[in-house]
Parts: sequence; C-alpha cells; structure tokens
Amino acid sequence: MIVLSTRPERTPAFESILEQAGCAVVHIPLIRIEAPESWDALDTALDRLDRYAGVLLTSLQAVRWFVRRLEERGIDRNALPPLHAIGEKTAAEAAERGLEVQELPSSAYGATLAAELPDVEGRLFLQPTSDIAREEVVDGIRARGGDVEQVQAYRTLPASGDALRDLRKLHHRGIGCVAFFSPSAVRQFIAALPELRQDATAVAVIGRTTAAEAEEHHLRVDVIAREQSAESLATGIVEWMRARDA
Repeated sequence: MIVLSTRPERTPAFESILEQAGCAVVHIPLIRIEAPESWDALDTALDRLDRYAGVLLTSLQAVRWFVRRLEERGIDRNALPPLHAIGEKTAAEAAERGLEVQELPSSAYGATLAAELPDVEGRLFLQPTSDIAREEVVDGIRARGGDVEQVQAYRTLPASGDALRDLRKLHHRGIGCVAFFSPSAVRQFIAALPELRQDATAVAVIGRTTAAEAEEHHLRVDVIAREQSAESLATGIVEWMRARDA
C-alpha cells in the first residue's frame, strides 16, 4: 500500500514503522516552513522577557525557531521564564536544544495546556508560533483571567509547485492512505485535487484538530493517532490496514 506523508520534513520513525509493515511511503511536503519576514516582534518580546510568566511551546517548529532566534541574539537560556510544552515530543525537542520544560499537560492539545497551566490569573504568557496560529491557547488562558501574546517565530507557506505536481501524479497512480500532520496540509491537499473522490483512499490524522479540518472538507477519517506523534500515527495506520485485510 502506498502511504503519502505530507509533513514538511521526512520522519524516519514514521517511515520505518510503515515500511516494516510492507507499505511504500512517499513523502510530498504539502506545507513549507520558513523564517518570518521580520524578526521584529519576536525580538521585542525577547528584549522584555521579564514581562512574561512563562513561554508556551506548542509545536516542534515553535521550539526550533524560538531556539534559533535565542542563539542568533546570544540570549542566555537561564534568562528565560518557565517553559511549558504541549506534549512529550515538543518537550523532547526542547530538551535536545537545551531547554528544560515544566510538567506536561495530561494531553498534547493546546486547550488542555491552557486549562491545566497553574497560576494564570493576571499573568502574561509568550507563545512563539506561526503566522497562522490557532487561538485555542489564547482563548483558554483568557477565560481564566490571564493573557497570551502570540508572536510570529516562523511562517507556514503553501506547497511548492513541484510538490503539487508530484501529488497530482501520485493521485493518478493511486494512494492507499494519506497521512496529515496539520490542518494546513489538509487544505493544501484539497486545493490541489479539486476533483478528488476519496473512495478507498484512507485518511490518517495526527489529532482531533486535523481530523476536524479533514471532516470539514468532507473527507472520511479512518485513523486518528492515539497520541500526537508520528510513531503513533504510523502504528494506527498499520493496525487499520491489518484490520481491513483480516
């Protein structure tokens, strides 16, 4: 079975699990991640770190670009306020880059982080994020009397023309399963294939937010990862495939 991975970068653990199960994984990035057009907003926040009760790291990309700018500015990690991550993968990415995060929320969703973050009333938090960031963390913390300043640390851009051409070619060959890791990738997929009929193609998603986006575009969601990780999503696809073939 051909499995399409739409993530910006290759994910060896995801591909390995599927290949061991006999799948052929094709990687076509349906979004691109780049630096913001200007670092001014993030630099202003980094110059006033004492304003914030904590920094909210809600994705792997947020960690990578936040740390990149810290290093470019020569900012000591010890100068940072407490760091809060959305889940184990994000925390691991932070640790790999020399950041120590506080206790993790009970599930890897922004709404859960906002609900379980201690002592938010009257306090301001910094969220380095993309140019198309969702508001669930902001809304959740504001509902509890706190506030969040979302600052762009990277941009989420549409797929390249080459990627879209590759996608259309693969669609004509036949896709057994398409794996989505973000709502943005879902939107790109639908825009590139306006004539799409899902039929036997399975849709696998990394979490509830991406599932909701797929369903909004009238896609049937066959697999939702038990945990928000590439490995969990790959395992879910293998289990679905074996159940289908049983």
